[in-house]
Amino acid sequence: MKLSRHVFALLILSAWLSCSVFVASQGGFHARPSEPPLLMLAAILGPPIIFYALINGSRSVRDYVHHLSPVFLTSVQGLRILGAAFLFLWWFGHLPSLFAWPAGWGDVAVAVLAPATAAAIASDRRFIRSHAFVGFHLLGLLDFVGAVGSGLIARGTFGMAASTPATTILGELPLSLIPGFAVPLWICFHLAALEQRRSTIGAESADDRGGKSSRSPRTGESFSATCDLQSTALE
Repeated sequence: MKLSRHVFALLILSAWLSCSVFVASQGGFHARPSEPPLLMLAAILGPPIIFYALINGSRSVRDYVHHLSPVFLTSVQGLRILGAAFLFLWWFGHLPSLFAWPAGWGDVAVAVLAPATAAAIASDRRFIRSHAFVGFHLLGLLDFVGAVGSGLIARGTFGMAASTPATTILGELPLSLIPGFAVPLWICFHLAALEQRRSTIGAESADDRGGKSSRSPRTGESFSATCDLQSTALE
């Protein structure tokens, strides 16, 4: 793979991180209590949506994703052990348990499973086709759904009483980099891993169809040869 692709990807990530830091430094991730943090939600959901659209619409992006290491795409989820920080902040009274528990323990669970899943891929690439592989990445995505949902509930967004302490600390640096940059990046890694699985299964299905097509003429030739032998015997 050309190094320029990796450099270009790193430049995009650097620009993305810089934008997240700038928005957070200007207080852009803060929102009034009981109101949804629209800019934070856009930071979480926007990049994965764009990435998914590029995978399906751009052949160059899709090819780049297919050439990434599946071991890397899975093992990088081990960095979600950083989510344990939510539990420490809850313990010291800076975050409500309604958010900290599902977000923190969910990240810890995914981080613990990531090395074993990556090791299984490294030992046998066919593991990508397994339900366990899909289950791991779906678990990682569902963890984010639970974290975002519990965070919105804790803010009182859905008409419920806001939890105390408030979740405003999530909009401040450096903690804002987790929902504002790390979470959407991890989601993109999940999507890339699942796209690799889809591509692998699709390629194998195409090979199977091609194998059946190549065997068909030989079967026909064998049948014709049998008929010729029978005709010769009758003569």
